Amino acid sequence: MIKPKNQLDSRVDSEGITSDVDVSNVVASVRRRGRPKCFNEQQALEKAMLLFWQYGYEATSISDLTHALGITAPSLYSSFGDKAGLFEKCLDYYLAHEACAIEQIFSQAKTAKIAMELYLRENLKSLVQANKPKGCMLVVSTMNCSTANHEIQQHLLEKRNITKSKIYQRLEQGQIAGDIPQTTDLAAMTDFYVTLLQGMTIQARDGATIQQLEKVVQTAIKTWDLLL
Repeated sequence: MIKPKNQLDSRVDSEGITSDVDVSNVVASVRRRGRPKCFNEQQALEKAMLLFWQYGYEATSISDLTHALGITAPSLYSSFGDKAGLFEKCLDYYLAHEACAIEQIFSQAKTAKIAMELYLRENLKSLVQANKPKGCMLVVSTMNCSTANHEIQQHLLEKRNITKSKIYQRLEQGQIAGDIPQTTDLAAMTDFYVTLLQGMTIQARDGATIQQLEKVVQTAIKTWDLLL
């Protein structure tokens, strides 16, 4: 039986034995492997993160990204998928390297009040940094998105709600431990601190200094007893 020439080739091994090779499979394999990456992926993620953080998802174009990363559009798509895929990776990078370590802070604090004060103060360090965008990326990067990117906005909302749930759980833990009275409305207390954090993000974007935001945190801690 004669096999199609475009699928077969002959290869002679070291012992002179000829065997058939499926050329189409070899070519497909090479294409799957692609060219080796010529850039540092972690550095690329950091640069892309800074763009999304500063200008937002929708205002950051593929051209902006390829220029900042120093790669071609095909290389970007090959490494990260589409723009939405790159944004997701940048969010993960942000949470791993820029966001506050909320679990560690909450687990080490002796009381719920100390936990919230430490968390608010740690947030200040990320909201106002030298040579980095101001505010929280989870808040600012999709503020001006159109309905076409509703899924992206919804995904960030889910991430923010995870943080909100952790705050509620820490307050609930404080209630169990006796730090917070059983009559306290934990949901309202949680909403207060979440609103405070998101408000400080907007203030940071508008140019508030870390000293100004520190006074906001001081006031918030002074009002702790009013929320109980």
